[in-house]
Amino acid sequence: MPDTEPTNNTRERLLQAALEVFAEHGYRAATIREICGRAEANIAAVHYHFGDKRSLYEAIYGRLFETLRARRTAFLPADAPPEQRLRVHIQALLEELFRCDGGDSEQGNSQGDSQGGGWRSERQVRPSTLFFNEMAHPTEVLDRIVTEHLEPDARELYEIVATLLETTTNDPMTIDCAASVIGQILYYHHATPIIERLHPHRPPIAERLDALVEQIWWFSLGGIERTKQARTAFHQPALDDAADQGC
Repeated sequence: MPDTEPTNNTRERLLQAALEVFAEHGYRAATIREICGRAEANIAAVHYHFGDKRSLYEAIYGRLFETLRARRTAFLPADAPPEQRLRVHIQALLEELFRCDGGDSEQGNSQGDSQGGGWRSERQVRPSTLFFNEMAHPTEVLDRIVTEHLEPDARELYEIVATLLETTTNDPMTIDCAASVIGQILYYHHATPIIERLHPHRPPIAERLDALVEQIWWFSLGGIERTKQARTAFHQPALDDAADQGC
């Protein structure tokens, strides 16, 4: 079929252009005309390939989360211990926040362009910008994003933490410990301007991601283990209670 390659190229250009436009302007202010202009595509191309603006927006999230999951899976054996799975989860999230397409990382380079090629941009848009725009100004697509993409990622982290804690995935302690892991990662993103002013002589965060991965990983493992120990001690019967029971 001679038209297959040009058609696929147009679709990929539309996805890349839409990522840039939605990240820069947000969903509501973005226009199909600007997206098609950047993609060098006919104004009807979005309708042909995706149906409408909302479907194009949803398709971007589908691609982004596929790329993120593929990056994790490629470097994480199915039978990896929970400690190693936690490290990969932390690294993947940090790279998603601070690297535009994963291509700057050693892992991204080893995979070539197959996972990130469609997302390379002269404008160097961070996919995380799109996520946080959606959080700040939720659209009707948010429920689907959570159900199809964010919830599976959350469940993955809950399973890792629950294994380390020897609890269940719906245990409040599991959920709160998982939130603590994510909180460390988000701090470095949200507080970047403050961090740069508090520590002006330190390298930019994006240049020391490997060290941050190790720091957050070890700190999280230590906190999870201490939480596990504290819970075990809390649930042990007190000495006075044991004496009252004739033990």
